Amino acid sequence: RELGATMRRLRVAAGMTESSLAKKLSISHAHVCRMELGERNFTEITVARCLAYYGVFGAEHNEIMAVAREVNDAYRLKAHNDKIPDQLRALTHLEETASHIDSFEPSLIPGLLQTEDYARALFHWTALFPEGGIELRVKARMDRQKLLHQRNRPGFRFFIHESALTPTIISKEVMQEQLLLLILALGWADCEIRIVPADAGPAGGFGGMFMFLRYADYHPTVYVENIRTSEFLEDPADLLMYRSIMHRLATMALTAEQSREMLASLAT
Repeated sequence: RELGATMRRLRVAAGMTESSLAKKLSISHAHVCRMELGERNFTEITVARCLAYYGVFGAEHNEIMAVAREVNDAYRLKAHNDKIPDQLRALTHLEETASHIDSFEPSLIPGLLQTEDYARALFHWTALFPEGGIELRVKARMDRQKLLHQRNRPGFRFFIHESALTPTIISKEVMQEQLLLLILALGWADCEIRIVPADAGPAGGFGGMFMFLRYADYHPTVYVENIRTSEFLEDPADLLMYRSIMHRLATMALTAEQSREMLASLAT
């Protein structure tokens, strides 16, 4: 799906139609459509030929060819390298094409809901990046949040553990602004925020953060974020496990109104 969307974008940018590409590749128009929709795999040779037609070379060419070489199974591991998850093409594509996204954060405010100052304080605290790279990472996170304001955005349900609302590493001023943003987000259409109270269980009881992404025309995907890598899971057994976790969270979490009251109380 990611590769198909990328190849479609490049074809359009090059001014080529599906029919003209089909003629060059000696395949049917329908075949091109299915490849660009992610319903049929591109071969490495086909990708290389297309990139030559589109005039794509250098670093972007190498990155796309690396995706084309990946094994197309139910598991995908993407190294962050010098990037952060917000800059991963795979994550961006999955979020933008999803119909609904459920997420769980045990210890932090979800990246899609972080204020600029909260994100900046978090990157400073980790001490993992040089000073000059922090602002680039904050900007990348803010750019990713544009998804929340798109007309055809997915529906969102955020489960946030209570421990994420009272951090010791973020100043009270920054945290108050962050809590006010969460209260504001509760009023957005198709956006639900549910707080998982501390007495419901330990913050890390279900592991680290994850997102369960659903689609109108494709099977779901689970996204799991680690420090150096991101995992994309589509195996039925994995999906069943994470569905079970989402159900547990829904029964343990406060209602939306109770969550609003807790957030307002903490902000005050």
